Amino acid sequence: MLVYHLGAPWLPGGFLGVDLFFVLSGFLITTLLVEEWRARGRVDLGRFWLRRVRRLLPAALLVVTAVMAVGWRTVDPSQLGTLRADGLWTIFYGANWHLIGSGQSYFDAFAAPSPLRHAWSLAIEEQFYLVWPLLTLLVLRKLGVRGLGLVIAVLATTSAVLMAVRYHADDPSRAYYGTDTRVHELLIGAGAAILRLRAVRFGRGVTAAAGLAVIGAFVLMPDEWVGFYRGGAVVFALVAAVLVLGTTDHPAGLLTRAPVVWIGRLSYGIYLWHWPVYCWVDDAGTTTGAVEAGVKLGSTLALATASYYLVEQPIRRGTGLTGPRIAFAAPTAIAAVVGVTLAGTAAATAPAPIEPSDVRTLSTPTTYVAADATTRLRVATVGDSVTRSLAPGLAEAAKERNWSYTDASVSSCSVEGLLMVEADGSPWSTGAICPEVVPTVQQRLLDEHRPDVILVHSRWETYRVRGADGDPLDANTDAHKAFVAEQLRVTMTRLTSGGARVVWIDTTPMSESLCRRLGHSDSACARTATDAVVDSYTALRENVAEEFGGRVTALSLNDLLCDGERCPDTVDGKTPRPDGLHFTVESAGWIVPELLRRVASVTKLP
Repeated sequence: MLVYHLGAPWLPGGFLGVDLFFVLSGFLITTLLVEEWRARGRVDLGRFWLRRVRRLLPAALLVVTAVMAVGWRTVDPSQLGTLRADGLWTIFYGANWHLIGSGQSYFDAFAAPSPLRHAWSLAIEEQFYLVWPLLTLLVLRKLGVRGLGLVIAVLATTSAVLMAVRYHADDPSRAYYGTDTRVHELLIGAGAAILRLRAVRFGRGVTAAAGLAVIGAFVLMPDEWVGFYRGGAVVFALVAAVLVLGTTDHPAGLLTRAPVVWIGRLSYGIYLWHWPVYCWVDDAGTTTGAVEAGVKLGSTLALATASYYLVEQPIRRGTGLTGPRIAFAAPTAIAAVVGVTLAGTAAATAPAPIEPSDVRTLSTPTTYVAADATTRLRVATVGDSVTRSLAPGLAEAAKERNWSYTDASVSSCSVEGLLMVEADGSPWSTGAICPEVVPTVQQRLLDEHRPDVILVHSRWETYRVRGADGDPLDANTDAHKAFVAEQLRVTMTRLTSGGARVVWIDTTPMSESLCRRLGHSDSACARTATDAVVDSYTALRENVAEEFGGRVTALSLNDLLCDGERCPDTVDGKTPRPDGLHFTVESAGWIVPELLRRVASVTKLP
């Protein structure tokens, strides 16, 4: 998973590391439970759960605390509420259902990915650890080991069928993250434990073949393959179970070497820390390429090592943390982390008062190339931060062509100045000034710079907004679309009032890597160029544009950023949008000439 999340193109199936871990976990846990039952005629469930708490909870609480602490200082205030929810669901091991239940807004595309997204797999593990011992003990008492094997087969088959049935190409999240749809992998591991206890063995040749098959899947299986949900996951889990069984009976020499054993001991901490570290390094943006990968891997290993020796091992070995004491300590620690999470993020998410100076600054257009008596064309941009990221390229082009260029875009605001709101109707802290700033800066642009052509990009129309009557309007509803259409008419009337031609750049889709970092499934991220909701608002905009008799037209840059439905990070050997949305100075320099060629074709202007 560490290499896969680095974006290594030679390991498209690296996501299967989680599947392999599920199989191994099911095998180990079931082996412990059945061996204890056969030796003692019972299973000490209290002792079993106590060991799980001491092994897993301290490191998890430490990571959540670190994520919250870093988040308070670095995350955009409007995103701290989301981070708080991620932290709480992680603490109580429900992160997978949280991912399924929480939709991803386009606002999320401008924010850092959640550093706790990877907790979905840990949630499934913990849910299994809670329920499976109870069910195992019940079945063993009633049906014995053979009966447990039969129950495992029935439940695993049911889970595999549910994965296939619940898969939807538009958004496979339900099938990918669901406990019911992924538990078959843990159960296949449990079945392997039953086979081993019944003296079923595999030779070295079969084990080696299984190992090669697993490696082949890591190297060859693409993460967007639909077959994964329709039998591929089952086949991989079965092969992994053979590998686990064979390795247990014939441990390879490499696996017994001290460095490998040491990494195995740190593996839980490595998994916990790697994704937050990757997110933090990406946010810092101070390194690239091999240096970035080294920083990510080195920092992950350092934090996992410190966590293991300074926190995890002392707690696991501490003689004072047994029985009633840990029964008191665990809830107390959880309560403390929950309290810190709630109090800290609540304070941090309190919207800062809007200062008049902020409004004045944002309401002033930025002139990159001033107009003079020789200016051939006056060009301007309005909209959001994607528009602003094109400014360096547009400024360079304006200088070369004897044009003027002025930018009047406002980050985190739609071109209409819509007020984006939360579910309870409260405005986003970063967008609270949009209704005031956007019309003001646009009017100043028209009055002071008199542009001939205005380029627009705005992706905020598909989010919940406050309507004319003050009530929240959910996106993709008739009321929402009617309100957005009316605000579009008002805005286009304003922008064309001085005779300018308006060219709307269709919403640029996020890249695949950003899509994954935001928690979407791999299959969905393979089709970021297609979005039914975005398409419906594109059609709405085109209908409004027709009302302006050719003064408002549209074009798309998506073919420059995407290959069919896919929008990879790298296009023709270039990485135009390292964060998945915004153009770099370099990429703006090479994409702007093509943009202007298309603008000329739809406006008939030079």
